[in-house]
Amino acid sequence: MRKIFKIFGYILGLGVFLTAIFYLVSWYGFQKERKDITWGVTFSTVMARQLELDPRKTFDAIVDDLGTKEVRLPVYWSDVEPQEGKFVFDDYDYFIKKSEERGVKLILAVGIKLPRWPECFTPIWAQFERRDQNQNTLRYIRTVVERYKKSDAIIYWQVENEPFHVYGSGCASGKISSGQVDKEITLLRSLDSRPILLTDSGEQGIWFSSLRRADVVGVSMYTQVWNDVFKVVRFPLGPGFYQLKKKFFSAFYPSKKIIVSELQAEPWGPSLLPGYDVVFQKELMNKERLQYVVSFARRTGFDTFYLWGVEWWYWLGEKQNDWSLWEEAKNLF
Repeated sequence: MRKIFKIFGYILGLGVFLTAIFYLVSWYGFQKERKDITWGVTFSTVMARQLELDPRKTFDAIVDDLGTKEVRLPVYWSDVEPQEGKFVFDDYDYFIKKSEERGVKLILAVGIKLPRWPECFTPIWAQFERRDQNQNTLRYIRTVVERYKKSDAIIYWQVENEPFHVYGSGCASGKISSGQVDKEITLLRSLDSRPILLTDSGEQGIWFSSLRRADVVGVSMYTQVWNDVFKVVRFPLGPGFYQLKKKFFSAFYPSKKIIVSELQAEPWGPSLLPGYDVVFQKELMNKERLQYVVSFARRTGFDTFYLWGVEWWYWLGEKQNDWSLWEEAKNLF
C-alpha cells in the first residue's frame, strides 16, 4: 500500500510540475505581439434591442463612425420569419446594402443556435416536434441564402454557433444533432460556393468536429467570466495556450483557416446587460481592460479577430455619455 501511495505521489508531483511549466510558458513564453491582424466585430440585432438601441442606427455607427470593415452578422430566424411563411427582411436588406456600399465584408450566420443569449432563436410558432422543426429550419436557411447569395459583401456563411460545444442551458444537449448540422451544411453547399464557417469554444472545445466539416473554424477567446459562486473569474490561460492549441489542430488540418470569431470586449456579469449596475459593468470592461485584451490577442498568433461587445460600447456612449471604449476601439479599425 505504501508503494502505491508513493507512485501516486510521484505522478501527482509530475502533473503539478508539468502544469506549472505549461502555465509559465503559456504566459511568459509568448510576448511578441503580432501586427498584421484583421479586426472585426459581431453585430446582433437581439443585443441592440436588448439595450434599447435602434439596430439600423447602431449598424450605421459601426460602419460609418467606428470604421469597421469586417462584421459577423447573425440572421435570426425569429427576426425574419415571425409568422410561419411570412418573411420580413427589411432590417437585413438594409444591413446588406449598407455593407455593399461601404465595402464591408460580412460573415452571415444562419441556424437555430446563433450568437447571443439564450442561443436558440426559434420563432414561437416553430417550437414544436423536433423533426418538423428541423425541416422548417432548412427551409428558413434556404430562403436566407437564396435571398443574399448574390451579394459580394458576404465572404463566409456560418452554420449554427458552437453546435458541438454543449452548455448546461440555452441550447443544451440534444437540441441540435450533428446529423442536422450536416444537413444544413449540405444544403448550403448546394446553394452557394462560398466557404462555410463553424465555431467552437476556444477554451473548452475540441475542434476536430468543426475542422473536418468546415472550410474555416472560428473560436472564442475569453479572459474573464462570471460564476455565481466565485463571482469574477479570470481564466489562468495565457496567450500561448491558444497559440499552441491552434498549432496542434492545424497540424491535422493544415489547409483549414482558424480565426477568433468571438473576442471578449464586453463585461460578463451576474445578469444580462444592461441588467446590473453600470459602474460594475465598467469595472469589468473599460478602456484599460480593452487594451489588455487586444495586447493578449496579439500574442496568440491568430491573424483575424471579431470583437464581442460593439453594441455595448455604443450603448455606453448613447445612453451613458461615455465614449471611451468606442474611441479606443477606433484605433483598431
